[in-house]
Amino acid sequence: MKQIKLKINHKLEQFLEQKIIPRLVFWIEYLESKIRRYKHLEIKEKLKFCGSGVRFKRDIKIEHPQNISLGNKVYIGTDVLLDGRGGITIGDNTTIGFNVVVLSANHDYQSNDLPYEHNVYIHKPVNIGRNVWIGGNVLIVPGVTIGDGAIVAAGTVVTANIEALAIVGNQPMRIIKYRDREHYQQLAQKQE
Repeated sequence: MKQIKLKINHKLEQFLEQKIIPRLVFWIEYLESKIRRYKHLEIKEKLKFCGSGVRFKRDIKIEHPQNISLGNKVYIGTDVLLDGRGGITIGDNTTIGFNVVVLSANHDYQSNDLPYEHNVYIHKPVNIGRNVWIGGNVLIVPGVTIGDGAIVAAGTVVTANIEALAIVGNQPMRIIKYRDREHYQQLAQKQE
């Protein structure tokens, strides 16, 4: 009796693995693509402006879409984050690679609280020109303008404006400036 049960279980597992599971995987992938397409259409409708031929690759996160304008034929890769609190404008024919983060707001590091106030932001718009190519894993900070035809190499942290047609990348880490020491010490003492 035990052998019959084992044979039946084995046949059932084979049937599931060979017939049912491949069909389920196909339908799940099909449904995921339809759901993603629906979500993309929903996002496009919420944007301040969305040109024709805009394409999103797989998953994308857009915060405050009402402050974001995308030109014609913009391509945005997988796992991109566009934080539109301060406004983002992306020109025609621009390509944005995977894992790119575009920020248009940042915490006010000179606020009067430690830890930092979570609702105090400085908003600075980001403008990305036409025919720009932004590689994967790029971070664009608030207030930056990237000129037409520029190329930003993968892994770059864009902290300053980029001229038209410039190719930028491989920025080494450096000290930009220092915080006000007295102000910080006062806040730290108040925290204790």
